[in-house]
Amino acid sequence: MFDENYKKAMENVNVDGHTKEKIFDKITLKEEVNNHKNPAVKWRVAFACAACIAIVLGVLFVPKNTIKENVESEKSETIVSDGTVAKVLTVSKSYDEIYELIKPNGDFSVYDGTALDNMLVYEEETDMETTPTTPAKPGATTSANMNGSTSNSKSEVDTNNSTGEKDEFSNTTEQVEGVNEADIVKTDGEYIYYINDTTLSIVKADGEKSVLLSQTELSHTQSKDLYGEMFLKDDRIVLLKTNYYMNSGEKVVIEIYDITDRTAPKKIAESCQDGYYNSSRMVGNYVYLISNCHINVQNIDKDDPATFVPTTETNGVCEAVPADSIYRYEGENYTNQYTVISAFNYKDGILSDTSSLLGGTDSIYCSQNNILLTNTRYNVRENSDNESETTYTTEKTVVSKLAISNGKIEYKLSGEVDGRLNNQFFIDEHNGYFRFVTTVTKRVEKRYTFDNSEHQVVSYEMENSAALTILDSELKKVGEITDLAKDESVYSVRFMGDYAYFVTFRQVDPLFSADLSDPKNPKILGELKIPGFSEYMYPYGDGLLLGFGMDADETSGRTKDLKLSMFDITDPANVTEQDMTTIDGCQYSPALSSHKAMLVHSGKNLIGFAATDDWRNEKYMIYKYTGDGFEKQAVITVNDQYNYYAMTDIRGLFVGDSFYVVSDAALQVFDIDTFSQILSIKF
Repeated sequence: MFDENYKKAMENVNVDGHTKEKIFDKITLKEEVNNHKNPAVKWRVAFACAACIAIVLGVLFVPKNTIKENVESEKSETIVSDGTVAKVLTVSKSYDEIYELIKPNGDFSVYDGTALDNMLVYEEETDMETTPTTPAKPGATTSANMNGSTSNSKSEVDTNNSTGEKDEFSNTTEQVEGVNEADIVKTDGEYIYYINDTTLSIVKADGEKSVLLSQTELSHTQSKDLYGEMFLKDDRIVLLKTNYYMNSGEKVVIEIYDITDRTAPKKIAESCQDGYYNSSRMVGNYVYLISNCHINVQNIDKDDPATFVPTTETNGVCEAVPADSIYRYEGENYTNQYTVISAFNYKDGILSDTSSLLGGTDSIYCSQNNILLTNTRYNVRENSDNESETTYTTEKTVVSKLAISNGKIEYKLSGEVDGRLNNQFFIDEHNGYFRFVTTVTKRVEKRYTFDNSEHQVVSYEMENSAALTILDSELKKVGEITDLAKDESVYSVRFMGDYAYFVTFRQVDPLFSADLSDPKNPKILGELKIPGFSEYMYPYGDGLLLGFGMDADETSGRTKDLKLSMFDITDPANVTEQDMTTIDGCQYSPALSSHKAMLVHSGKNLIGFAATDDWRNEKYMIYKYTGDGFEKQAVITVNDQYNYYAMTDIRGLFVGDSFYVVSDAALQVFDIDTFSQILSIKF
């Protein structure tokens, strides 16, 4: 039955030559763009691809009754405010209830292609935003731009600035103060820790006397285990690893290493949860791990919850997520995907709490008290008053709020904003309000019929714009600004207390400044248009904002070289580009797609990032800002031949009076004043 349905579906998919040509053109363009847009974490690439394949198969061959309407629940409640619906998340009452939501019917429904045979499609070339053809490399999750402040602590100003005495060492670039993010390189000011594929290296950071203390081969249960990032706290390292099992899917594993003896790290604990890695944060003593888990609905057993709900495992003890810890959006349809979030103690890896949400998660935002999970819904239909056309709002983002405290997780509410978020950095929490900047895409569908033809002609008109939306603590909309930057997409965002700065792009780079001091009445203060765009923006001392991105042709919008901009934001209503420089011949940097690959430290006046010149050599570039412009401090050769996957593992950091460049091949040590090399340690 399955083979016959598949063959029939394939035979009925007919695409005319013009449509094929347009599809291939867009695929080519998309590949070029995605190469710059995706973050550089190798171990996530393979599993993102596997997840995509699973999703595609799920779309093509969905059992007719796999997606079911939610049943009534005693805990359901709807709050309506100013046209925005915020819903209380419904907790499941039993495993039987969950099984009824996702169980298959056993009969597959396959698109037969007949609708396409009777429809001619014409897409009007209107003022649709065209993404610049920026070359880049493949990757997984979502990451492009940066913002950050938190509700119960001071706004994050420069997370790369060390909070230790006299700026003794640099930290991982992070979004929110007090919320740690995992990375491939960490330092505590005395040692440097680096994870690369299967090896944990520890170096005593002592300038020209630096020495490699240990290289620990990490455990592998099978060939498809991949290590990715780590957390560092006290005498513990928490390593994140993905296990991929062909028959049972993925698991995200955390391994706890005791590094009291840096010459001989010792693995002391291991825990895991189902799903492929989405993101993680460390707040206090707990690592909050988020994964997306797909269930094979054709292979579930009603009497065995572990076959249709996610599981966790701590030191060999495996358990299904409790039914009363599995939530869902009231009134929504359900597929075979869960979001799993668990809290593990960093000292011993013991599971503190776990919860799950029916449905996947794209990006997360984490403050010291809350985690927001976001999921973009596509092709949301809105009917027009005109019978001959239908307006589609192609994306809406559902937002779910979780409270976190000392390893405990409590689901609260869900809400919704128009448009799509690029990643975590388009979200902010400040004084009890949640702020979002989104790209809103709308499509107007027009249908034409003719008396002398059985075919129906359909045309689509597309338009993009930017929107800023503010939700209160109950995720009800209280303020918004819409229809900004027509036909452009949002590239980067920086929230700074009562102000927001965000960059959109099509051909030039409008930098908007907004006053959010009155959440119910946000206002655009100014708009600065310059060539190119900024992928990231970083506060850089009083009244300055650093932008890192690409230069572009003002007429065509085609990207050129990497670009640094320094904006004067002393007067938010009159932002100016005080200085700029382009990096000639360099058109790619992993810092375009991962904020962790960028070093920005205004205290030491350091701006560092890896780059490739004409896709041949791997360099590490170091700049400083003098007040009269950018000054190049050093161009360090890391590798004399280009390798994307190796390049994404390059990090720069400083400890004391020495600057270190870490790559998969070596750790290079430089004098921080002259940037003359004083040592090289091969891995």
